[in-house]
Amino acid sequence: MKLYWKLNKSRWILVAGGLATLLCLAVLAVCRRQMPPWQLGLTLVLAAGACLGATWFAAGMVASACQQSMLEQLHLKLQPDAFVAAYAPVAEAMPPDSAGAVTAAVNLADGYCAAGDWQQALATLVQPSAQLAEPKRSALQALVLRSRCRYCLWGGEVPGAEAALQTFARQVESLRESNPPLAENLQGDVELYQTWLGLLTGHTADCGALEQKMQQLPTKLAKLDVCWMLLLASHAARDEAAEKRYKALFRQEGGNLAAARTLRGAKAAEG
Repeated sequence: MKLYWKLNKSRWILVAGGLATLLCLAVLAVCRRQMPPWQLGLTLVLAAGACLGATWFAAGMVASACQQSMLEQLHLKLQPDAFVAAYAPVAEAMPPDSAGAVTAAVNLADGYCAAGDWQQALATLVQPSAQLAEPKRSALQALVLRSRCRYCLWGGEVPGAEAALQTFARQVESLRESNPPLAENLQGDVELYQTWLGLLTGHTADCGALEQKMQQLPTKLAKLDVCWMLLLASHAARDEAAEKRYKALFRQEGGNLAAARTLRGAKAAEG
């Protein structure tokens, strides 16, 4: 609720700016009433443009800062329930068929997945509209496919993850001509999710490489994806000491993530 109130600051700024603009125009109209009508009209138009432009700029800056604060609640503070409660109205307010609606849906779905409801996360995703211009539409499609694959992996839904990963990998390949930097960035996710899928189907993985990857990732939420993979890898390798270590790390660093709560519950049950 606190975060949502912060986001509404931008709306209050728009309202206050609109009222201030009207007041400014009224004062100008009174003070410059002896000016020729055409000159007074031009002055009022220029003043209105300047006031409203400043208001829109300030409101946009505040809205961007508040949304960033919300995303930190999930990706850094690992509080998915609080994030979902605050961010859901933001996602609902996005214009339909817009790029913002797609990215906001992905953000909200990430929250549902972190809270343990990966199926709700899948249901929350929004497909990019055919009205969106290329190459933006293809980039957004890759983002949605990446998220779909990740949620299936967290849910242990192997057939769904396999299908989503194949589609995601093809989409990344299709981006190599239109958006090479994005394709290169997403290729790392393709490879990471291939390893994750392999772990779910009984294969092992290079724990040293995964630990190096975990250190390179920018957010705690992304790091804990890899920590979970390390836990799976150590279990597959029957390395009980490593598995115990990664479980302890996830319990300690996992905040209010559903997986962390589950691990803490299992630890408490052991005594």
